[in-house]
Amino acid sequence: MLSIIIPTLNESQTGYLPKIFDAYHEVPGIEIICVDGGSTDNTISLIKQSTARLIATDVSSRAGRLNAGIAQSKFEMVLLHHPRSLVDIEGIMALANLSTDNRWGAFTHQFSISHPLLDFTSWYSNYIRGGLRSIYYLDHCIFAQKQLLLDVGLLPDIDIFEDTEICLRLKKQGKPIRLPFISQTSAVRFQVQGIYQQALKNQYLKWLYYFNRSDTKMNRLYEKGLELNTKYEKKKNHK
Repeated sequence: MLSIIIPTLNESQTGYLPKIFDAYHEVPGIEIICVDGGSTDNTISLIKQSTARLIATDVSSRAGRLNAGIAQSKFEMVLLHHPRSLVDIEGIMALANLSTDNRWGAFTHQFSISHPLLDFTSWYSNYIRGGLRSIYYLDHCIFAQKQLLLDVGLLPDIDIFEDTEICLRLKKQGKPIRLPFISQTSAVRFQVQGIYQQALKNQYLKWLYYFNRSDTKMNRLYEKGLELNTKYEKKKNHK
């Protein structure tokens, strides 16, 4: 039994949501919960046409939407599913039947396009940051027992690096497992912003995070030019 929680916001621009619905809809013993943060495209329509349950909210942060989904989930194992990732169907089936001895973990990351830097990033994410430090980003599609998530206080309601923070909380309760099934993630940020430019931005943001800079300011920088996780109101010019 498995609850899949997807925090959505204007997802039609990347096209992953229909792929997720098509891939998972026949898997027995799962529920899909889409927590939408105020989409203005046809995301709501896509969700209503599927078997997923829609929770409409005005919560701006991805963490807040994930927490809302956890609160409404009905199964003991919860999958925090990146809206622009697609897990191998065999992985979803394996997770739905995973032993309760495995309290939390993530899938094996891979980008949707191949490039030496992106391939290295996935390798580092799987084997170094994940394997040695037990920190996985949301595009790995993190899973955990619902009670464990409740015990650690859910995800902190911050605008960015909430995935890092929840892993830091969960690792105190035990070592994660990384399932060998692929979580293929859209490389849209790298394609739009430039692979090396986005990679440099990501490293700069990590530096800011380790020096405890404002999560809102960091996320504004991350989302600049391509608002995928959070939509910020444009500042009005006062003349």
